Amino acid sequence: MTLTAMIRFEWAAARRGRVVLFFAAGFALASVGVALAGLAAGGVIAVQGFARTSVSLLQLVLWTVPLLALLLGAIHGAECYELEFLAALPMRRSDLIVSRWAAWSLALGMALVGGFGAAGMVIAIFAGAADALQYLALVGIALLLLSAGLAIGLWIGVAGRTRARSIGMAVVVWFVLAVGADLTAIVVLAVLPAGGATWNLAALLLANPVDSARALGLGVFSADVLAGPTGASLRHLLGGWGAIPLGVSLIAWTAGPLRMASKHLQSKDL
Repeated sequence: MTLTAMIRFEWAAARRGRVVLFFAAGFALASVGVALAGLAAGGVIAVQGFARTSVSLLQLVLWTVPLLALLLGAIHGAECYELEFLAALPMRRSDLIVSRWAAWSLALGMALVGGFGAAGMVIAIFAGAADALQYLALVGIALLLLSAGLAIGLWIGVAGRTRARSIGMAVVVWFVLAVGADLTAIVVLAVLPAGGATWNLAALLLANPVDSARALGLGVFSADVLAGPTGASLRHLLGGWGAIPLGVSLIAWTAGPLRMASKHLQSKDL
């Protein structure tokens, strides 16, 4: 069985599930809600522009997308041990990992694009199309984060073997990426002198796909002052070139875990 056939098989399974539908509807509603500033004093709904909405949507993406991607990746990574009939076919086990990642990246990516598109139409109608290109760049960053989260989740699932253990590990990893890294940055700032902490904070930023996506997204709208100490350190070291290592780190957080998951599955008996 070819990789293309496996991707079609996994895509059909992902498309039939309710997770994608619920996520698409929920993210679209949340995105449109963020685009609406709320009721003004005169009772008129005010719509934020692309720039302000994008910064708010970025926070929504940073909390929801990694969690969902890690959980789904962990579940489907653990399920690889239950697919003996596929492993018996003339195919590489790495194709099973890659096909699951590709199918769910496509399914959830379409849901993300739909949510951003719904919010984008509301903004364009009521507030104009200024900063629309940067808004599209934010969509790309969200897709990169989704891709990395699914890859890490698959690696967790293959290593955990069972669904319960894999889900628990995924939640722990999400907490570390979303919160733990920032706490570590605070400790580094408290312990090391200001000059000596710069390289350590920049390395900590690149080692965390969630922080990388945050700094990259804020940098698109020149709001990188909000990226925290890690983002400030990378900006101090590399200036305007900081987006390149951030983008490369997100790609590496996709390719690396996929390779590790494939090697781990190849070495285990199903």
